[in-house]
Amino acid sequence: MNLVKWFRKNKMKVMAIVVVIIMFAFVGGSALSYLLSPRRTGRHNTVAYFADNRKITEKDLYDARQELEILKRLGVDKLLRNISVPLSNVQDLQALLLGELLFSERKVSPALTKYIKQMIRVNGYRISDKQINDIYRRPMPSDIYWLLLKNEAQLAGVRISNEYSGKLLARIMPQIPQFTKEMRKTFGKLLAVLEYTRMACSAQNVTAAQIMHNVSRERETIDTEFVRFDSAVFAETQSEPNEEKIVEHFDKYKKFFAGAVSEQNPYGFGYKLPDRVRLEYVAVKLDDVSKIVTAPTQEEAEEYYQKNREQFTESVPSDPNDPNSSPIEQTKSYAEVASIISRQLLQNKINSKAEKILQEAKTLTEADFEDIEDANFGAEQLRQMAGDYETAAEQLSEKYKIKVYAGQTGLLSAVDMQADKYLGMLYLKGYGYGYNPVGLTQIVFAIDELQASELGPFDVPKPRMYENIGPARDLRAQIQGYTGTNMVVVRVINAEKASEPESINQTYSKSTLKLEQNKDQASEGDPNKSDEGRLGAEDVYSVKEKVVEDLKKLAAMDTAKSKAEEFIGLAAKDGWESAVEKFNELYGQQSKQDESDPNVSRDPNAIKSADEPFKLENSTNLQRISRETIARLAVQSEGNPASRLFVNEAQKWLSVNEAKIERQFIDQLYSLVPQDSNSIDSTPLVLEFKPDMSYYCLKKISVKRFEQEQYEAIKAIQIYREEHIQSQSLAAVHFNPENILKRMSFRWAGEEKAAADTNTPAESEGAS
Repeated sequence: MNLVKWFRKNKMKVMAIVVVIIMFAFVGGSALSYLLSPRRTGRHNTVAYFADNRKITEKDLYDARQELEILKRLGVDKLLRNISVPLSNVQDLQALLLGELLFSERKVSPALTKYIKQMIRVNGYRISDKQINDIYRRPMPSDIYWLLLKNEAQLAGVRISNEYSGKLLARIMPQIPQFTKEMRKTFGKLLAVLEYTRMACSAQNVTAAQIMHNVSRERETIDTEFVRFDSAVFAETQSEPNEEKIVEHFDKYKKFFAGAVSEQNPYGFGYKLPDRVRLEYVAVKLDDVSKIVTAPTQEEAEEYYQKNREQFTESVPSDPNDPNSSPIEQTKSYAEVASIISRQLLQNKINSKAEKILQEAKTLTEADFEDIEDANFGAEQLRQMAGDYETAAEQLSEKYKIKVYAGQTGLLSAVDMQADKYLGMLYLKGYGYGYNPVGLTQIVFAIDELQASELGPFDVPKPRMYENIGPARDLRAQIQGYTGTNMVVVRVINAEKASEPESINQTYSKSTLKLEQNKDQASEGDPNKSDEGRLGAEDVYSVKEKVVEDLKKLAAMDTAKSKAEEFIGLAAKDGWESAVEKFNELYGQQSKQDESDPNVSRDPNAIKSADEPFKLENSTNLQRISRETIARLAVQSEGNPASRLFVNEAQKWLSVNEAKIERQFIDQLYSLVPQDSNSIDSTPLVLEFKPDMSYYCLKKISVKRFEQEQYEAIKAIQIYREEHIQSQSLAAVHFNPENILKRMSFRWAGEEKAAADTNTPAESEGAS
């Protein structure tokens, strides 16, 4: 039936609708409000409950949605992003997270989420990325959380008068001439929610003794000068341990991860294997791609300049003869920026061509992946559907006349990937505007088989086994230009959960990308060849070799101690510099290696470092690391298996285990200095430090104490800072969507009935 016939047949119905519309236009919105009123549409029906069986009706949800609209029209979403903590320039995380819970937008939130996570690290809040991501993964609509939060504040007795909220609105939004009663009332409810949040997240009182203790640990520093005697220097001269001792040592420490120092494991031995992935890859070198693209023409460069002149401005004095005159923005001439534009356009062409090649690789290897998003395929099904990387690489090499690489890695941990010169710098761009990189390591370890990594809603989709990931770009291309970097597509073809080794004889490949392949390396991915048969020794991890290495270093501890004591005597006689030089002559390692060995480094700096294992080192301004700092690092590292975080101003970027070891070393140094002194008189002395499997010859130690007068001057600020960190950290817990539903006992009406039915005892079969 065509439209004309339908209109003729339903002419009376159409006219009736037109009459109703005209009536609404004539009498105004009151008619519509009446027809849609809760009484006429059943909005007084109970749809859910909260707290002590308080009802939530359809009208309540409708009112909550209307209130959120009022707040948004007032610009409260933007206001909450710009509230600072009192007495500081730090943005209020409580207000920020409330705004994101109620008003998050896909256009704004990716960049804001990144900013929030950076702010957490800068300010030392104990919040994980997952806690922030959970704010955006709310299982309910925003109006549910708004309804619960405003009622939570009201039940706690927190109320803001319309008069006060109106005055505050007039002060922060002077551009609005008048506020309705509903605006003042709704804004007052928001203020009450914020006020209750501050009460709920406020820190418990911290005693003066605790503050003094924390300040002294944070502000005091220690300086030390030492020569380290690493047992590894003397390990090669130790005899091979027998099989019984090797197995005994392995069995004792196979349940530990390497570096996990504890009272039961003071040296940090560990042979438990971490989460690992094997990747298959197709890669191109951007240097190679640069040979098949044409340089931009002058016309292209001039066209780019004309369309993007705003990119090429500079600040210059308004009076050329007066360098102190007020600055003005001035556009640079084309001649000044022509070379910059040409390089940028060339880099864009190279990146585009590389991406095109790898997108073709994805297309060739995804031919059977139709409707994959809607299908519940397992890893084995996806493996059978996945196209062959080697074949795709060969086709593309032939088509584009450059080398397109393909291969497989060994089993790599997150730390292995992050440390690799190729894989460690690869990233994909997340959602949102601007530069939002997501590291490849973080992406591949997020697969369901491992769940070792956290991907947020604005990062990239979580991959599945055998799904193509990429093209991934090299982060260095953003910093140094395109030269020497690569672009890669990868897929996870194997994943191993952390576990104890199957046996002491377990070995596996740890090889990474081979971008200088020859025929032998091309067969690396052949499953019929053993890892050891096709890889160099440096590519194979052997559990037994690691155990033997640790046992030889342990056996060398006595030698390291005796040599350290011998060094002290020689230093006292001939001086420290002379003693260092003498010991390097005696125990330099590189000169004893076979120079014909191709694995021996030819780097002059590496040779010098290896030849001179001993040096006089001076560490200054070492700060103690508190348990609170360790706990913060642990929380912030959740969901990022290779993360290293900044501990404090005097430390480097450290993992949690590294921070624990650093803390133990500094505490051990402090333990040598009496509380009533700033140094020790008994130097030089020898200090054993088991986590390093080393002895330290200490030339001097001195402590810069934090005096009582200094403490009194900053005590109030320190108390405020500690309370601020704790209260801001709790914001992520307070506004966690699941926590809100749980603490307000929210349940749908159907769930209430189902629970009641479950608790009702069934009648016996014989009951009448």
